[in-house]
This record gives sequence, C-alpha cells and structure tokens, in this order.
Amino acid sequence: MPSLCPGRPAALVAVWLALVLVVGSVSSCSTSNQHRTASPGQAPVIKSFAPPYTGKPTLTPDMTDDGPGSLVSVEPYAQGAELLDDDEATYMRVVYKSTSGIDGKPTEVSAALAIPAGQPPKGGWPVVGFGQGTKGVLFKCAASLFATLPKQQWSMDQFIHAGYAVAATDFQGSGVKGYAHPFLDAKTYGYNVIDSVRALRHVGGKLISDKWLTYGHSAGGLAVWAAAEEAPEYGKGMNLLGSIAMAPAADMSGLADAAWNGTLTPEQRVTMVYALQSIKWFHPEMNLDEFRSGVTAANWDLVLNCIPMDFAKVKQVWETMTNADVKPRTYEDTVWLRNILAERAIPSTRRIETPLVVAYGTQDGLVDQAWFDAAIKKACAMGSNLEIKKDPGKGHADLDQGFVMSWLADRVAGIPAPPSNCAEWQKSEAPK
Repeated sequence: MPSLCPGRPAALVAVWLALVLVVGSVSSCSTSNQHRTASPGQAPVIKSFAPPYTGKPTLTPDMTDDGPGSLVSVEPYAQGAELLDDDEATYMRVVYKSTSGIDGKPTEVSAALAIPAGQPPKGGWPVVGFGQGTKGVLFKCAASLFATLPKQQWSMDQFIHAGYAVAATDFQGSGVKGYAHPFLDAKTYGYNVIDSVRALRHVGGKLISDKWLTYGHSAGGLAVWAAAEEAPEYGKGMNLLGSIAMAPAADMSGLADAAWNGTLTPEQRVTMVYALQSIKWFHPEMNLDEFRSGVTAANWDLVLNCIPMDFAKVKQVWETMTNADVKPRTYEDTVWLRNILAERAIPSTRRIETPLVVAYGTQDGLVDQAWFDAAIKKACAMGSNLEIKKDPGKGHADLDQGFVMSWLADRVAGIPAPPSNCAEWQKSEAPK
C-alpha cells in the first residue's frame, strides 16, 4: 500500500489514494515551486543542459521535427526527485506535440522524462510509457510542474532501476495552459502516451531503443490499453512489445446509471465531479446544474482542486457529499451522460495484437467488477491478445504487482508472452 503523507487525515487519504493510485509508496508530499510552462503556439525552447547533467549522458534534443511527439520545450530538473537523484538519473520536463482524440486537432502536452545513468544496452534503453493515475483535471494537477514529481517519482525510479527510460505524460490539459482535460477519453490518453515516447526519443536520440512497453494504473491503465489499440496506426514506426493495464478505468459509462440509481461509492462520487466538469468543457451546451446539487455543487471548485491547502475542509466536504448531490435531474440526462462516457471508453472496435495484461480486483471501489467484465468480454470477443489477471478480494490500489518487472523483462528479451487466457476467463465467469 502507498505510504501516507504526514498530516493528512486517514479518511481523506483513503479516498485520495483511490483516485491517485500510484505503484508502491507515494513519493512526495511536497509542493515545490512550479516550473515555467509553454503556451500553445510558443516557439520551441530548450534550456541549457549544463550544469545539471555534468557527468551524465550528453543530450542534444532534436527540436527540428514538427509532427506528433515533436518537442516544444525541454527543461531539465536540477534536483528535486530524491530517488531519481540518488540513482543519478537524468530527468526533465518537456512539452511536446500530440493530438486530441475528441476532435483530431493538434495539441501540446507535458510529460516528465527520465533516462538511466551509465551506458545503455546495445540498441539503447528500452522505454516504459508510464500511464499515471488520476491527479485531477485542472492545469495545476500535472506532476511534472514540480521537480519532486509528486506521486510518480517512486514508480519512475523502479523502472529506472530495472534499466528502462521512462516517459510519464501528464495528459492533455494538465500542465499546459490553453487546453481542456478530456477526462477518461481513451483515444486522447492513448495518443498522449504514444507521443510522450516519441518525445523521449527526440530527447535521447541513439541512447533510446525503438523497443517500448507500457504500464499504467486506473486512468493510466485506460491510457496504456488505448495506446495498444492506437499503436498500429497512430504509433506506426514504433515497436510496442507489450502493455500492462492495472485496474483500468476502461469503460466508466456505468457511472451514469450508478448516479441515477444512487449506488455511487465515495471514490466514484469524486470521479463523477471530474467527469462532469470535463464533459462541460467539451459540451458547452451542458447545464451542470442538471447533474449537481447540494454540498457538492456548493463546493464544486474545492472538490476539483487537486492541490488544496486545507485538507481538513476537503475531508469535511467529501464526507458530506451524497449520491443525491450528483444524481441527474432526469433519466434523459442519465442516458446522455452514459453515451458521452461510452464515447470516451475502450475497447473500441480494434483488435489488439500485442500482448496486453489486464489486472483487476473483485472488490474495487472505483471500477465495478461488472464494468471490468464487460470491457474484457468485448476485447476478448474481438480476438485481442489479453492475459487476464483477476485478483479475488483485492481493491483498486492493492493489486499484486509481483509479476510486472519480470513480465516486462521477458518482452524485451524476446520471450513470447503467455497465450491469451480469454477462453479460460470466460469459462470461469460463466453462470454456474
């Protein structure tokens, strides 16, 4: 389980962690000074890589490309992420070009990139495209805005230790002003993951292998699953070896019916706030007050605030939120919301050929087991190459992670992935 940040009430942290969902311990509770951000259309910028990278690999980022994954700005961190500093990793914040999955327009997205110290293996460091869990939907929620890389440095460091370069996208709308965050939009998230890996290659050049894998949890699990779907077309020219989606928020359209039926969990209520605000950004005709009321409506901005200074007040609001606060006014509103969320979901109609692990727990408080089952069943029906890991009794943040590093290493080594176990899973899920 993640370690708790000192001073945060336990009840608050329980919900907070269910939404943030990191691998292992929370890396930092610090809110250090924010770094400069790029604005849409800004000319390419690169800050000097000296002296922060003295004694480390010489990097000459390629700022000449103009397509998806091309660099808009590169800003090295002098220090801040203690684990990465201790391991002498080279890490930085970049802004790169990507694409909106909603309207297909070009966007700019930020990410934290990290490259191990020392000599890379033949062919360069293999890459992990790291899909982060939800930290919020506002600009300021991006982990890369802080040199400490809060709630992600531990995970990135584990991959660095194992010999991978890491690209951790913040996703559209978090970290770069001028864009709205399309919360739970699979296609956008997938594009952002793919392009973050392209951006890493533009930074590291020959130090970076053409072999890449992905790992993600919760919303990050949605992202890497989507990246696997989009890789054959959008990710052409990139050698994806496999993906691991832990507790993926693959299809959250069930939130609409749970809101109507009054069965939302505390985690799902906060997730609903994020979803409603994001949908409003992309559907200005939407009347938010048809979907919110009570304590939640009165404290809307506080619930959205990913870096609140008064956690006691946030805790009080979360504990007094009710399902009635986020119940749509009419069933027609419920159907509309369900359809919008379904448009953002996966699987789509694309069969995934590369190995994909989908791991989930039967006691997940954020993603209902029925929602996992429906997404997996649809992917299996399309013939996708799924390795399904069902974890009985586990929740959203305590899944077994013991297989992850060996699974990734086997893919890099060229060892064939275990065959799809869709048939066995479907047989085990059949009514007795």
